[in-house]
Amino acid sequence: MGHVPLTDHQPRMPRRTSRARRAALVVVGSLLLTLVTACDRDEPTPTTSAYANQTPAGPEVPQPAPNASPTIAASPPTGEQTPTTMSGAITVKGRFSTVTGTVDKATLTAYAKMADTAVAEVSKRWKRTWPRKVTIIAPADATTFRDQVGRADDLSQVAAITDGPIGASGLATGDRVVLNPDAFAKLTPAGRQFVITHESTHVAVRSSLSGAAPLWLVEGFADHVGYAGSGRPRAELAAPLLAKVAERTGPTRLPTQGDFDPSQGEIGPTYLAAWLAVDLIARRHGEEALQRFYAASRDPNSPALADAAMDKAFVAVLGTTRAAFTKQWLAELSQLAAPK
Repeated sequence: MGHVPLTDHQPRMPRRTSRARRAALVVVGSLLLTLVTACDRDEPTPTTSAYANQTPAGPEVPQPAPNASPTIAASPPTGEQTPTTMSGAITVKGRFSTVTGTVDKATLTAYAKMADTAVAEVSKRWKRTWPRKVTIIAPADATTFRDQVGRADDLSQVAAITDGPIGASGLATGDRVVLNPDAFAKLTPAGRQFVITHESTHVAVRSSLSGAAPLWLVEGFADHVGYAGSGRPRAELAAPLLAKVAERTGPTRLPTQGDFDPSQGEIGPTYLAAWLAVDLIARRHGEEALQRFYAASRDPNSPALADAAMDKAFVAVLGTTRAAFTKQWLAELSQLAAPK
């Protein structure tokens, strides 16, 4: 899971006091081979984002494995912790990336290329100043992955976790994206690129914008960047969510932190719901307004107050209200889910 936004009023994933912030990612769609979610630690609760297998990384558009789940999830950035040393690790440097791991050098090199691509994509879309560098940790086995992230809970749905210390300014100062080897291996190349781009978006935002925002906005924006340029129809990418809408079991409100909690059930559709909400803002108001809305929807001291900041931002930045926007968003979901 890359970084995954968390909300204020929902339960958090287990965390260690020494770990900085973490984020996780969820991937949904035909590019995904299995269900994988991710968890973040610094934001209120773990979330997932639909990314890995849905964004084509090249000419090949991989097909999902038979009977495989169509969704993968990730979670938000988390807290501070001193990373442990990986015995036998080697490091490969890309133009905008540093990848350290215990997998083979060819794999590390491939990840560095993906990270370089991700940094370039994020930099085109996130207009605030950030280091434009990404650090990736790629352990070869689940035991080392757990040791790196300091977690003992079920991470089978987590593709990657982003964590790092938060400085006195409130900005992340050393984020790293830790890949879950078991979950990451189940993704197609396009899915892996999506996850790394999603997580790199978290790195960019956390290093340039302090405070906490509602998790749906955090994860939805990371997916928005991850899906950019895919050239695939929204209805195709969001099929798992739209199936629920057609069955009248879809969302009735914007996602809350608890909706991103893998222990509560399937989170892939939640990531897609958040993405389509962010996508609607971008299409109706423009990318610049979306980023101003994101910045205005954060509270510097408490994630619990971010919802209040968001309500003000709906009015001040977008000229609407949360209720009116939610009505528009739900109407669009129904339209996308309607038989063609």
